[in-house]
Amino acid sequence: MLFKFKEEGIRVELAYGILDVSEDLYHGYKPEHLLVSAIAGSSAQEFTDLLELHHTHVDDFFIRSEVTKDEKDGNRIKRIKLHFVVKGRNLNIDKLYRVLEKARAKCAIIRSVEDSIDIVETLELVSLN
Repeated sequence: MLFKFKEEGIRVELAYGILDVSEDLYHGYKPEHLLVSAIAGSSAQEFTDLLELHHTHVDDFFIRSEVTKDEKDGNRIKRIKLHFVVKGRNLNIDKLYRVLEKARAKCAIIRSVEDSIDIVETLELVSLN
């Protein structure tokens, strides 16, 4: 990737499109948001791949994130909580937690940061029965 500096931040041109990164929300995505998005997105992809592998159908799911920073350490991100809300019929929450645990073990992004950022994943089941 080639990052080009501009007055408001940096820009990288990727196959999908242009990505502007800036601390100013009017000029690009904040680096913190990109980090959390990368972690949540990678985790979600592994989770859905494993659900399919285990023949487990969910109607929908989304992830809420919460970030905790350490103000005494330069606002370092010390914890990211990912709360999965899964909607479906005839789902077993214990099985979903096992799938989520396997997904975490396969998630390259989480594995890359887990020694420096505490990643906490929780799950909530919304039954559509």
